[in-house]
Amino acid sequence: MKMQKPIEFVKGLLKRGRYSFTRAEAAAALRRDGASLSQALKRLTDRGWVKSFSRGFYIALDVQHQGGGMLDPKWFVDDWARHVGTEYYVGTLSAAALHGAAHQRPAVFQVIVDRRLRSVRHTAFRMDTFYKEAISPCMWVKMKSPAGYFRVGTPEITAYDVIAYRRACPSLDHAATVMVELGDALRVAQLKLLGQHGCGTAQLQRLGWMLERVGWEEKCGGVEMALAGRRMPWRLLEPRMAPGGPRNERWHIVENTDVEPDIEL
Repeated sequence: MKMQKPIEFVKGLLKRGRYSFTRAEAAAALRRDGASLSQALKRLTDRGWVKSFSRGFYIALDVQHQGGGMLDPKWFVDDWARHVGTEYYVGTLSAAALHGAAHQRPAVFQVIVDRRLRSVRHTAFRMDTFYKEAISPCMWVKMKSPAGYFRVGTPEITAYDVIAYRRACPSLDHAATVMVELGDALRVAQLKLLGQHGCGTAQLQRLGWMLERVGWEEKCGGVEMALAGRRMPWRLLEPRMAPGGPRNERWHIVENTDVEPDIEL
């Protein structure tokens, strides 16, 4: 492989529509390693062509994006996941926004992964990771970015994850707002299949209750089918609050708090 100058390496990536690279790729292209490679990457960083994203993984910035912080992570999340060796999909509020629930667009980029990985923090950017033991292709669809394709949770798995990952969506009012907008994208046949995707009974009960609460009665049958044959103990709607309140017989949910979406039903 012909040795390249550092700036030629980055410009070559950008010309091919790539906006990320690994330290190993840079070492091979520049025929440098150790301190010499680190110095070359630092010079590129100082000049605005490169940003370090996570250990051994870098973002390449074209002139349009230099000085403006980090690129949209949809442009490089697929390469990042391959680099760290994880199955993934863009999930929870980030996925909901991509499926049309943009009223509550998150300030952070949220990704579901099958390895326990630390979230990524930068001055003007944050990517939160949420662990799922097993991720299968039926849980995500492909969407296109200027740099290629990336994975996004299906509307149905997104709805489930919004309920299941409370760190991603800590407010039930917030979750209700998402469901109002996301509901139109939900398919009953795919909601039924949540029962085969390792989805927890308690979270499915709360999802069914939430869809009913915000007016998506026609979608609730899919969640009921996902719960078919499962034992449904009584669950608190909000486990972090004191018990007590009306009992919803359909979903076996104790309504121990009020839930109001931020937009009209």
